Formats: sequence, structure tokens, C-alpha cells
Amino acid sequence: MKKAVVNGVIAVAVMFARAHSSHAQSLQGLHIGEDKSALAKLGVPETIEKYKSYVVQKWTLASGNALSATVNSEGKIVYLESDWNGSADATGSDLDGLRFGATSLADLRRRFGSNGFRFKGRGGVLRTSDGVVMINSYDTSTAVVTFFTKVPSGASQSSNSTPVAARAKLDALSIADADYAKSEWGERIYDPNYKKPEWK
Repeated sequence: MKKAVVNGVIAVAVMFARAHSSHAQSLQGLHIGEDKSALAKLGVPETIEKYKSYVVQKWTLASGNALSATVNSEGKIVYLESDWNGSADATGSDLDGLRFGATSLADLRRRFGSNGFRFKGRGGVLRTSDGVVMINSYDTSTAVVTFFTKVPSGASQSSNSTPVAARAKLDALSIADADYAKSEWGERIYDPNYKKPEWK
């Protein structure tokens, strides 16, 4: 009987740890896999768009940052993205210790121990009209967290001796369901030094 109780306690502890780990990363208290009804806390969305079989809703938060949520045909959240408003005053992101406009790609590499991974379908560098964006992804237990760090135009061409990774600042971040990420961007290409990070 005692052995059964101990095994039961262990099983519950493992289940709790898995649930806690899978829900450790959130944006505005929202988690991947939650029902779309959870989005009601954000109020009425500014825009609602159809994308393939998904519905994408967008809000502007009190901080001025933007948040978008993608919901699948079953009514579950499969993708969340937070975009910095570009203010000179760096604002917190929803992930502990990371700040838009302040946290650099070099900081992320130190924190997570590698350059993460990229997807074959979208690469790791994106050139935009106002700069260059580096895209670095990392695993959680059930999702993919991606950081978009940006070097503005001019700064990317600067003769500044500061490494690009130190000048690339956090501009956006996203959390995606792993299956959704694979269906959208394909297979992963890992940094040779990649190891699954321990999330705080």
C-alpha cells in the first residue's frame, strides 16, 4: 500500500512539473493550447483576419506594444507574438529579464547557451525596410519560443567595432505550437552547440 501511495505521489509530481514547464512561457498570461475564450481578457481586438484555416487577432496593449494571437479551426491558440512599439524607453517583454530595445542577441546567446535554431522555410536573417532582423528559436517542452533581434538601418552599416550580436536588440518575440511551427516553416537547423534551455 505504501509503495502505491509513493508511486502515486511521484506520478502527480511529474504531471505537475510537466504542466508547469509547458505553461512557463506566456504572453499577457496567454498560453499555447488554450481555448480562444482566454483572449477575452484583452478586450475587443483591433483587427481580425483570416490566414489559411486560422484566425489572427491583434491588439495594441497599454504599453504601446502589439500582441497578435493565431487560433486554429478547433478554437485553440497556436501562435502568439508580441512586437515592440519602438519607443526609446525599453519595455519589458513577458519573459523574465528580457526587455525590448535593450536585450541583445549576445545576451540571449549567453542566457540560453547557444544560437538556438532556425527553420528551413524562413531562415535566420530577414532584411526589412528599416534594418536587419535576426531570428533565433529555442524549445520549451511543448512549444517554440522565437526572438527577433534587430539592427536598424545605418547601424548595420556602421563602422562601429561593436559586434553585430551586441547591436541587435530585441524587437519582437513569439511562442508557437511545435506542430504549427513545423507546418509553417519546415524542418529545424540547429546550432551545433544547441541544447534545450532551462527556462526561468
